Amino acid sequence: MKKYLVVLSLSLGLLVSSVSADALKNSLTNMLNEKDTSPSMVNLSNLNINGKAKPVQNVPKTRSSKAVVATVNGHKILKKEADAHLKKRTQGKMSNFDHLPKKQRLRLIQEMALPVLALDSAQKELSAEEKEAVYSRLWMQKEVLKIKITDEQVKKIYDQLKQRSEENNTTANIPAFESVKDKMKLQMKDKQMVGNLMKDVEIKVQ
Repeated sequence: MKKYLVVLSLSLGLLVSSVSADALKNSLTNMLNEKDTSPSMVNLSNLNINGKAKPVQNVPKTRSSKAVVATVNGHKILKKEADAHLKKRTQGKMSNFDHLPKKQRLRLIQEMALPVLALDSAQKELSAEEKEAVYSRLWMQKEVLKIKITDEQVKKIYDQLKQRSEENNTTANIPAFESVKDKMKLQMKDKQMVGNLMKDVEIKVQ
């Protein structure tokens, strides 16, 4: 009986040991196959603890758009005016006056000063009649720019003039259309501007 119990105990022990070994094997296998979801460590192998910190790049300071950046004979030039002029001169490549070197700022202001200086001189030297003439001429030029004349309209007038010349046998002095197109277009604009100006005007000659 004792012998039977010893054999039974040994058999159970081997069975338990076998089960335990299989469980451990499976556990290890699962651990090896399982993906590590924990955060990875930062790689510090290339860290140079003796290196110097890189200097922070200096960003040019910029002023408010309403800030006065220069004066010309007492006339104030605002930053937004200088920015707009700079953007126009550089075709949009630069638009911040404060980012220019000091010498280029001076040149830009000198360029902007020209119409201011011309206006000062005109106000001092021109008579009232001359000022009126300047204003009238400027207004007329502005109105002419508003008028649109197409090449087709000019060509139509050119062909009419050419036909009249052919009828009168004077075609020898007629220039090519392309050589007179722009001049004719300007004349047609002037004529239309005068017509618009004189429209509905009441004139009485005493």
